Amino acid sequence: MSNRRYFNYAGGAAVRNAATIVFGVAIWLLGWVMMTLTSSPIAKGAAFLWLPAALQLMAGVWLGPSRGLIAGGLGAYAAGITAYGGWGVPDIIMNPVAGGLANSMLPGMLFALFKINPDFEIKRKDIAISFLLIVLLIGLVIGLALGLRSFDLGPIGYAPPFLLLLLAPIVFRRFRLSGGDFALALLVCIFTSALSAAIGVVGTMVAGQPLMAAFIGTGVGWFLGDTVSCVLGLYALGAFTERARDVGVAPLAPSS
Repeated sequence: MSNRRYFNYAGGAAVRNAATIVFGVAIWLLGWVMMTLTSSPIAKGAAFLWLPAALQLMAGVWLGPSRGLIAGGLGAYAAGITAYGGWGVPDIIMNPVAGGLANSMLPGMLFALFKINPDFEIKRKDIAISFLLIVLLIGLVIGLALGLRSFDLGPIGYAPPFLLLLLAPIVFRRFRLSGGDFALALLVCIFTSALSAAIGVVGTMVAGQPLMAAFIGTGVGWFLGDTVSCVLGLYALGAFTERARDVGVAPLAPSS
């Protein structure tokens, strides 16, 4: 099956172009906050709690690989510029390349390749409660990260908000997700987050860090933070894909 067949929309391209801008701005603003609150002590811009991974996933899966790359990559790059003045080559590697290619474009391609239905068969009646739960969870994570930052705990200070994100499967346990599609999507999250973290390590090395320091100081936290945030994005996909299809932002359900 071709990507063209998978990315079949109910409406025209104008609404998806507008959605690309909206996603890009949202990734920029949320990324700015997370880079400021949870940046690695050895690499500015390497956020241990990269919540925009959820939005980057959604952009790639809904809007397609090309628009996902634009929204995810440029949004992350803008976040780095505003958070710490990150214009250089390491910042390009860590933000538009890791964020746009690995976190956004690649999930869009893999969802199409494996014909993963991003609504995971969640019922429409659950949309409102899903939105409230997601907003509450994100608000708690940011609030906890902000509160702990003043204690100067170092990397250990990111553990409580990270553990809070791990509660997402419990928070959303009331939803009956399509097991096969969700399992494949979870593997996509793990793979793309690992690739993003590997690219981040390369960026850190280009900035002057030795391999082991970059791997331990940046790569491990990057992978874990991206993975749990990506999983949060899966629940958001399940909750909002049907509504997004109605307005022409998300592709119609893939045919068998």
